[in-house]
Amino acid sequence: MNAVMAVILTALVITVGVSIAVPQATLVAGALTLLAAVVGLLIVRRVQLVISLVLVGCGIAALVAGLILGHVPTVPEALTVNQDLIGMLASVSFLGLITGASPPRTPRFTGAKAVWRTAAAVHLLGSVINISALNLIGGRLSVKGRLSRLNELLLSRSFSAAAFWSPFWGANAAAIAYAPGAKTNVLVVCGLTLTAVAFLYSITAVVRRFRGELDGYHGYALSVSTLQVPIALVVLVLTLHLLLPDVPITRLVLLSALGVTVVVLMARSARTAPDRLVSHMRFGLPGMTNELTLFAAAGVLAIGLSSLFSAVQLTLLVTEFTVPVAWLATIVMALMSLIGVHPVISIAAVAAIIAPLHPDPTLYAMCGMIAWGGSAAAGPISGLNIFLNGRFQADNFAIARMNLLYLVLILTLAGPVLMLCNLMS
Repeated sequence: MNAVMAVILTALVITVGVSIAVPQATLVAGALTLLAAVVGLLIVRRVQLVISLVLVGCGIAALVAGLILGHVPTVPEALTVNQDLIGMLASVSFLGLITGASPPRTPRFTGAKAVWRTAAAVHLLGSVINISALNLIGGRLSVKGRLSRLNELLLSRSFSAAAFWSPFWGANAAAIAYAPGAKTNVLVVCGLTLTAVAFLYSITAVVRRFRGELDGYHGYALSVSTLQVPIALVVLVLTLHLLLPDVPITRLVLLSALGVTVVVLMARSARTAPDRLVSHMRFGLPGMTNELTLFAAAGVLAIGLSSLFSAVQLTLLVTEFTVPVAWLATIVMALMSLIGVHPVISIAAVAAIIAPLHPDPTLYAMCGMIAWGGSAAAGPISGLNIFLNGRFQADNFAIARMNLLYLVLILTLAGPVLMLCNLMS
């Protein structure tokens, strides 16, 4: 089965990359993702199997309910199953061929200063190259493939806050897709305002909570050598984004990760580079089966819920999309994520429900980005926490519980931020 999974994932990476030039290739990638989910269910660990089966079961049930209510999903809708994200994660795994060779440098700072430095690195890199930053930095922080509870909490909060403002995140892309005309500059300013307050609170809380465990904590060492690959990725992703602004950031990260890996391997040894790449395809990619199966299963859930929400018609009790209504929409979207609804679905569903109110696009986009960032940290089966579970064997439900108070803070701060957004737009 591992050999089969290796072939499927290799083909998936290729088709996602090809979809940049040939959009129809994403349908093939979607079909490969569903196939990967089926094969993955046969070989994943028990915990991932249970979660994946629940996601798939709920997705199928919602799809059937949607069909009964009269909504038949189109082929593109039925084959939108997180293939871009899975392809990106698979491609990022190739970076291990060039980032694991050099030993980590002993950081100059330890203790609380190291916590702040690590949080800043996760946030800044994650805001541009997305989940690949977690793979790079988490790999440095892990011991035998596992993260300490301190690092789990640190990574989840530092990383998720990028959703509040970063134009390179799926949160921004999804929000703008359902709120065309939103002002990016306003979203960035308001999102950064929320990020600054949330970051100050959350990292301070982490330091206080683990103060007794910080002696000797080094975190992620920032140096020229350790940042060479991340910097190259950032520069390449930014350049490609400027050249190809309409291409999803996940696909650009995929190309960048593969490109940087190939260039570095060829520079080190052109003779052995092909063998190392093929070896990773055969043995490295199947090693990601746990996390990739979870994402594929979440994609099946997304298909079903999207069909169900498209079939349900609701009557609104309000006539205008005011700041209080926007605040309520943010809370609803965040709470939907806590029960397993992906933010992409909740953003789309709420957008369809409030469409008769003709909401200000910038205000609604801000709602979606805030809900995405908060629920990414506190949602037990959010993409972030599923990744931490699959990649580092973290307890995603424990991480979610630890972040519930953080989510309450975010949703409380959402009110003033939405007021600011309304004034600026």
